[in-house]
Amino acid sequence: MGIAIVRVKHGAGQPWGMIENDHITLLSEPFASHRDVMDAYFNNKLDTAGTEKLSLPDANFVAPVTRDIQLFCQGLNYASHRAEGGVKQTKGENLLFSKPPSSICGPNDDIVRPKGCELLDYEIELALVMKRDIPANTKVTPANLLDYVGGITLTNDISARDFMFGAPMLQWFKGKGQRTFCPTGPVLYLLDEDDSKLLDSLHLTLSLNGALRQDATTDLLIFKPHETLTELSTFADVNGGDMLLTGTPGGVILNATPKVGLAILLNFTNDRKRRAKLVKTQKSVRYLKPGDQLQLTIASIDGQVSLGTQENTVIDANE
Repeated sequence: MGIAIVRVKHGAGQPWGMIENDHITLLSEPFASHRDVMDAYFNNKLDTAGTEKLSLPDANFVAPVTRDIQLFCQGLNYASHRAEGGVKQTKGENLLFSKPPSSICGPNDDIVRPKGCELLDYEIELALVMKRDIPANTKVTPANLLDYVGGITLTNDISARDFMFGAPMLQWFKGKGQRTFCPTGPVLYLLDEDDSKLLDSLHLTLSLNGALRQDATTDLLIFKPHETLTELSTFADVNGGDMLLTGTPGGVILNATPKVGLAILLNFTNDRKRRAKLVKTQKSVRYLKPGDQLQLTIASIDGQVSLGTQENTVIDANE
């Protein structure tokens, strides 16, 4: 078994800690980043004998990954999400994109709906955190995957659908890259060598205002982590500490009907009209509004490993 690392607001700082039963043992060393925590753990230099303890229910969590990293993302990586997106292929091209690290926020922070956004959506995702750099053109396999992946955490790939499909050439970076659009944590689970099968046996759930909306297990991933990391290494530098969001299952808000596809394609060269037509196709669909409450969990199917719970409230940006 690995260990569950968290980061909390405590006193004047944001120390790192380790979850033990119903409390958090604060680590004595003031690590600058999650990479430093991971390096200490995997090199058997992590001092877990801290003396100060915090009550787990009273902890004020911040993101357990720092922002000095790259965020790689996968889209349409569950068959259920492909189907609701109108994609019939079960395994075509691996859809890869990025989010800026400034989108990372704490697991209980408010999600800010940007000014002008009408179609705000959620996407629960398992994120992998790299243990070390992946050299160019590396062949990652199930056997050597944990040589490169050191941790896992819970993320929410918040998406402004009207920004994504209303901008020139269907701009995903702006639509998925706003500040607070990647709630992360609370737990960064550092993998042990006996966790090789864990990545295929995690259960994801997302509820909106108490109603279950997304419910899936990671054995349903279309492109497995080793396949995606192999592909990424062919064209991008993947560094220790970087994070890969592995895709979301079905149950998102976006109602991607053939009518939606036509609204985009028929107005492909007219940005303003394309966005207006897209919003019109979604008039009967309720997107995230200020005051909405999201609750997300990821845990192993056997209950032995938990990445904790995210609870977020949607608010509007200040005018």
